[in-house]
Amino acid sequence: MSLLSVCTDLFCGWAVWSLSHNLGHRWWHIEMRQGKETPYAHGERQHHRVYDSHGATEWQHVEDPKELFISFPLFAIAPIGLLFVAAYGWLRGWAHCPAFALAMYASMVADHQLHILFHKAPRLPGPLGWLQKMHLIHHNTHRHNFFFVTGLIWDVLLGTARTDAVREQAAAATAK
Repeated sequence: MSLLSVCTDLFCGWAVWSLSHNLGHRWWHIEMRQGKETPYAHGERQHHRVYDSHGATEWQHVEDPKELFISFPLFAIAPIGLLFVAAYGWLRGWAHCPAFALAMYASMVADHQLHILFHKAPRLPGPLGWLQKMHLIHHNTHRHNFFFVTGLIWDVLLGTARTDAVREQAAAATAK
């Protein structure tokens, strides 16, 4: 197998995870904004507040005991990923599955770990701090930054990437 072929498989693994995660998150947030009752969004207007207010976990669980700790539970999503690996193998050939799966699952685990870090750490430095701020905008607006770290490019391409300046403008507009 050529290096180009392996790179294509790696790229496809990342793209499948990051785009499906971005689009799935958008769908979920539309339903949350509408207050729908579903197995994954039970009408909450805020997205996983249990993360956002450091030190208030106990109160938040009392207020909303059904609120989940992780927005995409790895133990549930990882097995579903096998369907994508099987589909990729069927379309491109079984020899291409390892590189595809490696990139897809590495992106999944990276997003999972960074999501936890973004909520556990009060303020991160450098590029991670910038991504952390963008992620908190995601929680506050339900309209922007569906990226998780591996899929930032999709928010840029789809026009939903926002930074603090936009957040401040939006807050000022809603305060009027």
